[in-house]
Amino acid sequence: MKGVAILLLAVSLGSWWRETNSHAAAKRGAAAFEEKRYEEAAANFRRAHELDPSPRNAFNLGTAQIAAGDREGGSATLGAALKDPALRADAFYNRGNSALAAKALDHAIRDYVEALKARPDHLAAKRNLEIALKRREDEQRNSRSGAQQPSPQKPPQQPPGPSPGERPKPGELDLEALLRSVQQQEQDELRRMKGKAGEARVGW
Repeated sequence: MKGVAILLLAVSLGSWWRETNSHAAAKRGAAAFEEKRYEEAAANFRRAHELDPSPRNAFNLGTAQIAAGDREGGSATLGAALKDPALRADAFYNRGNSALAAKALDHAIRDYVEALKARPDHLAAKRNLEIALKRREDEQRNSRSGAQQPSPQKPPQQPPGPSPGERPKPGELDLEALLRSVQQQEQDELRRMKGKAGEARVGW
């Protein structure tokens, strides 16, 4: 009986040690991230995640990896944070930022849309989605004008996609409607954000 009690105490102490050291590593990582020492932040968050694998530690590690320049690794790590509904929107947002910085516009747009599905009042995701859509539109316009110069007799071709007022086909995402719905919530969210305490996680 005495041996069992000692074993249970040892297991309990081991769990406490992991949690305490994970918390300390995460705290060091957050401090380094705040001071823009991203590689050091990533190393500390990696240690925290090794000691206590959790969506929050994965979120912090992935965000720090992206900030340190490891966009591919960071985006993969953020995948583990998507399991937590509380982190899902911000994880998609940070992954979208990584794709936007890498000029992978289709991936960025997809992630910003997912962020807005998870949290329609995510103002930063809404703004960055607009930026990514505009950049993709500019790229497509430049590509079309470089590949084909319209003759004076022919009017220039309309860009592909639904014409104004046309409803999207079933299964297609109506990005304009999504953006409009987010804009309606923008002012309320700005008011809520003032004075809101920051959460214990890193991010842009």
